[in-house]
Order: sequence, then structure tokens, then C-alpha cells
Amino acid sequence: MPEKILFVDGDQATLNWLKAKFAKEGFDVDTANRGDLAWSKIQADPPDILITELTLPDLTGLELVRRVKQDSHYRYVGMFILSLRTDPQDIAASLDAGAEQYIMKRPGSDIELIAKIRARKAQSKKNTGLGSMQELGNQFSFCSAKGGSGTTSVCINTAYALAKLSHGADIVVVDMVLPLGTIGLSLGYKSENTVARLSNLGVKALDPSLIKKYVSPPLRWGFRVLIGANNPNEATSIDIELVRDLFMNLRQIYDYVLVDFGRMLSRLSLPILETSNGIILIVTPDMSTVHSTRLVAEYLQSHNISRNQLILVNNRTVGRVWTTTQDIEREIQLPLMETLPYEVEHMTMAINDAVPFMEKFPNNAACMGFTDLARQLLQRAKQATG
Repeated sequence: MPEKILFVDGDQATLNWLKAKFAKEGFDVDTANRGDLAWSKIQADPPDILITELTLPDLTGLELVRRVKQDSHYRYVGMFILSLRTDPQDIAASLDAGAEQYIMKRPGSDIELIAKIRARKAQSKKNTGLGSMQELGNQFSFCSAKGGSGTTSVCINTAYALAKLSHGADIVVVDMVLPLGTIGLSLGYKSENTVARLSNLGVKALDPSLIKKYVSPPLRWGFRVLIGANNPNEATSIDIELVRDLFMNLRQIYDYVLVDFGRMLSRLSLPILETSNGIILIVTPDMSTVHSTRLVAEYLQSHNISRNQLILVNNRTVGRVWTTTQDIEREIQLPLMETLPYEVEHMTMAINDAVPFMEKFPNNAACMGFTDLARQLLQRAKQATG
């Protein structure tokens, strides 16, 4: 498909000329003579590239660029400035705001612009091998060897902490605890739009615009939610191949995808676990669960999941009554990356009120553990892109 370009300029004659010129070169071209109109068009159907003049009848081109840049839904939109203004301060401000290129209007600027757009696309193909401008977001999966280990609570509160630490990041929490999910109940979120229903639409491939309709808007805690299934009948009919496609799309749409699997190792979960930046493996300090967790860790490593992908978290520790850190690390042969204190009563109160633990008890010591875990995920994400 040809790249879609949106030109924004207050001069209609300029827009007409640019549209004719770029359409002749094979681009899909749209135009807007005001910033507010351009913003509406971007929201309705995001272009691949936005090219705007700085001087517009309403908001400035700089304001438009900032608005697009600050909305993570449009982080793949390339932005160019094509302007009559030659002040170095305008150029610096445009680049700081998020524009990739600043081109001054002059004879031959259209040729320069076309060359830069084509070079941009060629570089993208070289970097990704896919011909796509999109970079994958970060995916972290949460699972345990035993039910009742608090996997959902750790996932929710890590998402909460991640939203606090990474301002502006678009985060989605996906509930894949099948056949009945737990994320929605824990947050008081209900929806008929589930992974199960999405996978059974009868389509061969999932479209990002369709997926967004199934994901919740941002909840007040700074992250979105996607429910896996609302009942066992839904869960049994999930299309595994489309679920793989779903998660690839989610990583293209959102900055962070946090997946709650609970106690679930299957043909459905394994491909998603394999492609995760990290797998948060929840263990509780009793030898039965510790032994089972070692078996899960060995199983994952036998399926091309490296030890470096595994993040071992000890949940519900209390005094010297439970198994020690040394015992856990010796048995599982992995270092404990985080230890969370025993807070079952407070955690239950938060779940009953359908809010994250960190919001209800912000001064509790466990919040430090969730925040530290979120920092570790941020560091892994940084290393992955660095």
C-alpha cells in the first residue's frame, strides 16, 4: 500500500499543488487547511506521515506536532515541517517537539521532501526487515506454578507502578487466566469485548483498529485492560493462531503489554511467553510451591526461553516461618529479583473494593516492592531498545 501523507497548510493553493505533486509520485495524499481539522483527521485515520507548515490559521504547526507526539496512539506517525520560516529557533523548537525533519519552502523543496520520505521508508525496511515504521512495544508475562500465588495482584500493581514511573506510556493489561479471568473482577471492570470473542470473529488477520475496540479506554490508574474470557464456553473456542496475531498487534499499538497467565502453561500461553521481554515467575515461600516453580522454570528453559528472561519474585514472605531466600534460590537455581511481604488481608480489602493495592494502601511497605519491580521492567525495556 502507498504511504499516506497528510499535508497541513493555511494556503489552499499550496495544498492543491502538493496534493497533485505527491499523488503523481504514488503517495496517498490528504490535506487540511487548519490545525484542528488536521487533528480530527489524524484521530479518524492516522497517516503514515504528517507534513505541516508552522503558521496555521488556528493552532500552530508546532502545537499540532506536540499533540501528535504526546499521544502514544500516533507514535508511529512521522512528522515533517515544511515552512517559510527560517529562524533557527523555529527549527530547533520543531525538532525538540518531535519533528523528524525541517525543510524550508523554496524551489526544489518538494524534491527534497520526496527524497527524505523515501529514504525514511528504505531505512525502516533495512532496520526491521518488514517495511514497517513500527517498533514493537515491551511485553512482560506474569505466571506461577500454583494457583493462589497472587499472580494477578502482582500484575495489576506492577502495571499501576509502571504507569506512575513512565508518564505518558500506553500500558495494557491482558487477562489470560482462563477459563475465567481475574483482572476484571479485581478492578471492577466488565466488558463483553474479550480475547475469546475477538478470536472467533472469523477473520484471517486482526486489524489494529479492530483490536482497539476490544481494549478498554485508559482506566483511572493509568493503564488499559483486555479481558480474556467471561465464561468457560468462550475460553474453549479461542483460536490459537489469531491469539498470536493479537499479541503481535498489541505490541505494535501499546508501549507495554502486561499479560496475566496465572497458573497456565499450554499451547496457548507458550508462544506468548517465548516472545516476552521478561517472564515474572511468582513463587510463594513454601517448599511445595518452590519445588513446582523449579519444574516450571526448567520447562520454560527447555522451550527456548533463556534464564535471563525469567524474573523470580517471592510473594507473601513473613518472618522466619517460611522458606528462606537462600533455600528458594538454591532449589530453583535462579536469583530472587524481588521479595514482597505478607499482605493477604490488605490485598483482599483492595480486591473487595476493586482498586489496586497501591492506591488503597500507598504507604504500605509492599508498594516499595511493586515500584522496584516496575523499575526493573523499565530497565529491561531500555536495554532491549538500547
